[in-house]
Amino acid sequence: MGVTASTPAALVVGAGELFVDAMAGGATADDNTFTINQTIFEPDNLNGVPGMLVGTQYKTREEAVLATSLPEVSEAVIEQLWPGSATTGELTSWNGVRRIPLSAFHDYRLAVDGLIYTFHFLADNAINQGNIEYNGQDAGMMAPRGEFHSKWDASSLSASPHRIRIGDLGS
Repeated sequence: MGVTASTPAALVVGAGELFVDAMAGGATADDNTFTINQTIFEPDNLNGVPGMLVGTQYKTREEAVLATSLPEVSEAVIEQLWPGSATTGELTSWNGVRRIPLSAFHDYRLAVDGLIYTFHFLADNAINQGNIEYNGQDAGMMAPRGEFHSKWDASSLSASPHRIRIGDLGS
């Protein structure tokens, strides 16, 4: 394909800005990543066939993971990283309920401005499923990494909870 006149506009450079439920999500550190994980079944036991056949693939699962490091240590960020936690006074801890409340799920968006377009990577109905690890260091800052996994809404299984949108700059 090669480089064309539209190549500069299609390059995405920079870490972008995190939004949670359409509000600025605070500072991020290190790389922000957006991954769409897919599980695809394909029959592998067809007699007389030397390999997988085109057109027999069936998607059985799909989810997006938006991963980011969050260096701000605050009640809001801790509760975002720790689903099922609650803050009372100065103490944040597990709320004692094993079922994660719907209020713990949020819509995450990573927006990265390009030359002409803003690139949006969205993970809706997402919850952190990564481990929560705070590392103190002499020449650095704590920045626990959140891995926010998108979830499907039972009331609308045809609406994907993860998308990539390319819009006008600043949109």
